[in-house]
Amino acid sequence: MIGTIVLLCVIGAIVLLDKLAIGEFSISQPIIACPLIGLIFGEFHIGLLLGGVLQLVWVGALPLGAKEPMDSQGAGVVAIATFILAKKSVIDFNLEKVLFVGLFFGVLASIVGQVGAQMLKTYNNRLFKRIDKDSSIKRIVVNNYLGIITSFIKNLVVILIFQVLLVAVAPAIKLLPSFYLGELIVIPLAIGVASLAKIIIFKRRILYMAIGALTGVLLWVILR
Repeated sequence: MIGTIVLLCVIGAIVLLDKLAIGEFSISQPIIACPLIGLIFGEFHIGLLLGGVLQLVWVGALPLGAKEPMDSQGAGVVAIATFILAKKSVIDFNLEKVLFVGLFFGVLASIVGQVGAQMLKTYNNRLFKRIDKDSSIKRIVVNNYLGIITSFIKNLVVILIFQVLLVAVAPAIKLLPSFYLGELIVIPLAIGVASLAKIIIFKRRILYMAIGALTGVLLWVILR
């Protein structure tokens, strides 16, 4: 199991470098990253499902200017990594329950990843200021490598946190209530509510939160 955790963390951290550090070819987007990682571990179809669901939630979330949206890329990687590890380690494996946990961890990872990205931007800003004092080729190359390395470490830590958390809560997964696969739409709704909760905390827009919560409840009733 340790080998699987290490492999998932390393592969996931490399994929997430595409978000800001290297390339930016959208490989890190959930709709691509989830099936890609799933394919490596023989879970392509699950990866496609998770990637599709999470991509739809954050389809309009773009890091424009100083804005730092919730980390949808990290959410996708953590969700598929959670499923893969759970399938190998959870006793009494249940597809719907594990998918639920994977998506829920993805929600939490999107928040943790956002905080990590903000910290990383602060660090990279310091690296940029160093170039103002020393603009030699050597300094520029070193700073670029430092930026890539710190980004990789940040990605690795975020994924590892949730892999360890899964191992800790694995025995409790069987206690989750049973539900149908179609009801997983509740998770994207929860993500939307979490986003609105963030708005409430920082901007106190309670009306939007109330509308989002009501919409979630109504859709839940319809799906039931």
